[in-house]
Amino acid sequence: MRYRSLVETSRSKRYVRLLPMLFFLYIVNFLDRVNISYAIDAGMFQYLGVSAKEVGIIASLASSLFFVGYFIPQIFSNLGINRYGVRKIFLIAFLAWGIITIATGFVTSVSQVYVLRFLLGIAEGPFFAGVMFYLSLWFLKPERATANSFFTAAIPISGIFGSLIAGAIFATYGNYPGWRYLFWYEGMLAIFGGLLAYFILTDFPSDAKWLSNDERSALEQAFKEEEVEKVKVSWTKALADLNVILLAIVYFLGVTSLYGYSIWLPSIISFIGKVNATIASFLSIVPYVIASISLILIARYADRRQNHRFVTFAVFLVAGIGLALSAATQSIFILSFMLFAIAAIGIYSFIATFWAVPQGYLSGDAAAAAIGLINAIGNLGGIAGPIVVGFLKSYTGSFVDGIYVMALFSILAGVITLLIRRS
Repeated sequence: MRYRSLVETSRSKRYVRLLPMLFFLYIVNFLDRVNISYAIDAGMFQYLGVSAKEVGIIASLASSLFFVGYFIPQIFSNLGINRYGVRKIFLIAFLAWGIITIATGFVTSVSQVYVLRFLLGIAEGPFFAGVMFYLSLWFLKPERATANSFFTAAIPISGIFGSLIAGAIFATYGNYPGWRYLFWYEGMLAIFGGLLAYFILTDFPSDAKWLSNDERSALEQAFKEEEVEKVKVSWTKALADLNVILLAIVYFLGVTSLYGYSIWLPSIISFIGKVNATIASFLSIVPYVIASISLILIARYADRRQNHRFVTFAVFLVAGIGLALSAATQSIFILSFMLFAIAAIGIYSFIATFWAVPQGYLSGDAAAAAIGLINAIGNLGGIAGPIVVGFLKSYTGSFVDGIYVMALFSILAGVITLLIRRS
């Protein structure tokens, strides 16, 4: 059919116009979310008067307060995006969190860090769930996991940039005042990103003047046909749907492992390899490189085979087994580090294939609200992950038990994934 060929020709335009901008925004987003991990390793809390014994608990609480705030705006910011478009919501969010990140570079007490991390969570809340819903408005079922992967590849790639930026700043300024400069530079980048997004992104396909009239009509027709397969419920009923609840549980477990891994990555490398913050920052690049490549390849495979649930299950197993074997071999640094890096394949790759499931399940306000709820509940794992790993480190003096717990969460997430019905 002719409209199908028009959809195909518009795909490259949609990829080129939207995904590079969203990719850049997610790099900025993730840098501002995990830059505290590099600051922790550089002794941020010791400079604020925290004893070495208390750092694990204090740092975990500071990292976790972000996700308390992050929970608050999800559902309603997504409903706002569905009705008013993404550009205005993102502009406000990026300007707010840029200012908050810059302010974090000026903190003089732990209580100030707590307040600013909570506010940063509220400011960043509309972004990820907003993009997941936004992509469902622009990309069809056979395209979604791949589109998701080009966006979520920014997580491991931001880890590469974050490690390089942190390593360079610490090498230039030292651990102190290096961690302050880290927040200042990355906060200014967020403000720039918000302004750029406002002028480059397009809210809805019907607004896309960079598509021809025929391409817009064909895309609209394709989405109408896809809507027939989706469940039709109100957004309030969607929040109580069993599939939505199971998806939220899976995402919570996956995110628990992801943030336990991301927030403590430099510190775990320092602990196992007995290296300083600068070397640990540069070594942190390796897992992110592996994840950034595998994430896109796995998502493209899942789109071709349309087996997103099973692929999500499989990558969770890779994460769990890799983490468990890394902990078991921690006395042999090279082997343990290699297994820890391989685990990153599953830690990060599940995101693109996982989100293809809820994106194709509901529509309209129901999809917006459900995606917001899944992301809100799931990202509470950002509280659990850092706290569990940090608490076990403080209690046992080792990161090994925390790595085992992350492995368990990943495997459990994979098993629950298989319980989700297709529609």
